[in-house]
Amino acid sequence: MTWIGARYRFASTFSYRLPNFSSSYALSAPAPSPSTIKLAIIATAIRSSGDVEEGKRLFGKIRTAEVTVELPHKIAAFKGFIKRLKARRQERGFESTFGIREYIIYSDPLGIYIDVPEDVTEKVSRVLGRIQYLGTSDSLCTCLESGIADPPTERCIKPFKERGEGIIFLLTDFTEEVSFENINPYSGSRMREEKHLRRVPYLFPLRITKKESNYTIYETLT
Repeated sequence: MTWIGARYRFASTFSYRLPNFSSSYALSAPAPSPSTIKLAIIATAIRSSGDVEEGKRLFGKIRTAEVTVELPHKIAAFKGFIKRLKARRQERGFESTFGIREYIIYSDPLGIYIDVPEDVTEKVSRVLGRIQYLGTSDSLCTCLESGIADPPTERCIKPFKERGEGIIFLLTDFTEEVSFENINPYSGSRMREEKHLRRVPYLFPLRITKKESNYTIYETLT
C-alpha cells in the first residue's frame, strides 16, 4: 500500500452536508468525507477515460482505502440563505423554496491523502490531479500537485477512537459490502445506510477562535 497525496485550491467556497441534516438546513463539515473523495476519484476517472468499466475496476481497489485530509491553517464557516428547488410530493416537477446552507472558506490549500494498492498508485495520482470539484457541484477546485506523499499527521483528521484535543465531526465512508452498482446512479441499485455507507466520527485538530450566530472561525492546533 502507498499513500498518494494531492493539494487543492478552491475557487470560492466548499460545502459538504453533514449526515442527519436536511437539505433545507444543511450544515457543512470543514472537510470532505472519505466517501465523497472516493466518489470524486471514480467520477473523474470515468469522465476522463470515457470508460465506465475503468471506474468500476478502480472502485474495487479503493472502496475501503484509508483516507485522511490535511486541514488549512484557518477555516471560516458561514451560513447562507439560499433559494432552491425541491421535487413536488404529489405531482411531477419542482417547486421554489428557501433554505440554509453552510459554506466553508479556506485560508490555504486543502490536502487529501489516500492509501492505495501499489498497482494503482500512478493512476490514482493522475486522477487526483484532474478532480474539478469536491462536495457540492459548486465547490470548484484546482489541483496544485499530486503524487506519492505521506500525510502530515499533526494537521490531519483521524477516526475518533480515544480522547484527544480537537473537534469531532461525523463523516461517511463505505463498508466492505458496497459495490460499484450501489454508487452508480444508473444501475437501479440503492445505496443503503449501514449496509453500504457507514458514519464515522472524525477528530479534527481544530479550535474555535471566534463564533457568532452566522459564522465560525477555526484554526489548526499546530
